[in-house]
Amino acid sequence: MTLNNQQGHRATFTLALLQHTPTPAELDTSIERVRTAAKNASAQGAQLLLVPEASITGYNITIAVAQEMALEADGNVTATLKSLCKEFGIALAYGYIERNGSLLFNSVQVIDASGNSIAHYRKTHLWGDLDRSLFTAGDVYAPVFELDGWQIGLLICYDIEFPESVRHLALSGCELVLTPTALMTPWSFVADHVTRVRAVENQLYVAYANYCGREGDIDYVGRSCIVAPDGTELAKAGSEPIVLLATLTKESIDTVRRDLSYHTDRRPELYGALT
Repeated sequence: MTLNNQQGHRATFTLALLQHTPTPAELDTSIERVRTAAKNASAQGAQLLLVPEASITGYNITIAVAQEMALEADGNVTATLKSLCKEFGIALAYGYIERNGSLLFNSVQVIDASGNSIAHYRKTHLWGDLDRSLFTAGDVYAPVFELDGWQIGLLICYDIEFPESVRHLALSGCELVLTPTALMTPWSFVADHVTRVRAVENQLYVAYANYCGREGDIDYVGRSCIVAPDGTELAKAGSEPIVLLATLTKESIDTVRRDLSYHTDRRPELYGALT
């Protein structure tokens, strides 16, 4: 690869996002779905594939099923997914139910195109009785990590509805926030509006990967999206399964931050309890 091509590789980032119907407690089906999406996304030049919250194990499941399906962060399934990433030369960010001793966490893990685990995060803001009946809350934000010259952060679903979550990542140098989610009716405003506001106010890209269809008594709204730093939806799903693809540019971030100086105009000394 020439120097110019390396610089171009760092200046852009091609992201694929999978919106799918849930297949709770069907591990083989989940892995095969990721395999197919990763193969196709890689063929289209994607550097990373993002899938929904708890996509590998299922999300809206009973505690008994969750205990049975929960995976260790470095277990056999992770090894399978690492091999898949190496085979197709693509990074993967996937949601799953994580077992750590006697505790269950709602987690997301990132594997790079060489098959290395490079980032991991446990959901810090638990939503309603569903989350609280299954999971222990994470107690720390994951550090921003680098992939192909891009600074990337991780959140899960409800986390993005707290402005402090994304602002923390932005202040840590984040350029792209990956958010696997399981957004259900009637809260489609999160996918349609909150994602765009978070992108604009923090001047970064937001990728929001949701389910569509039904899981138990939950109807998912779909409406996954990839949002630019100026709030433009670069790619937007409806209510059907789809793979979204978008190429992100450093130039877009630079332009927005030059034209509207939110970062440098902050007055943290005024924000009291927020700091």
